[in-house]
Amino acid sequence: MRRALTGVAVAAVAILAVSCGAAERPDVVLLDFDDPGAAAGWTTVNDPVMGGVSTSSVTVGDGGLVFSGTVSLQNNGGFASARGPQDPGLGARAAGATSLRVHARGDGKTYLVKVGIDGQPWSYIQRFRTEAGIPRVYELPIAGFEPVGMRLTPAPDAPRALDPALIDEVALYILDKQQGPFEITVSSIDAVA
Repeated sequence: MRRALTGVAVAAVAILAVSCGAAERPDVVLLDFDDPGAAAGWTTVNDPVMGGVSTSSVTVGDGGLVFSGTVSLQNNGGFASARGPQDPGLGARAAGATSLRVHARGDGKTYLVKVGIDGQPWSYIQRFRTEAGIPRVYELPIAGFEPVGMRLTPAPDAPRALDPALIDEVALYILDKQQGPFEITVSSIDAVA
């Protein structure tokens, strides 16, 4: 009887541990902008490369990476982007993720996360609308990322599904004719199993 009760107790503890998440993989930090060094190597690329006049900058402060500027629609412009350096370690940390979480305080505008794939001409994108002045966590399901080519147009030759283990670069964009000033502060981006 004592052995039976001990076996039941051990099984109950194991079930409890699994149901409470002890066996789950915790969120993995891909980018942590509380560390000023994490923003090193981030650059901006804006529409002047195509004749536009939008401007932007990336700085570190106020708890994260601050991406700000002004989007102009003059000369058929209308986008600004902040791009991180290539890092093959991103994919290793993101392997098995079902979503990416962007911890940010926005301005009410819609932003786009683009993840690059090592050695491929395509990337994957997903938009998220921010709430003005409110720090939030924006959940971006891996299944919601769409493959695109260099100019964010559909990439028919790319695999439909993003494999997070292949991510080697992260970028933020503002586009979609959202003219005027913008600012988003991203404190971190996590991979969630």
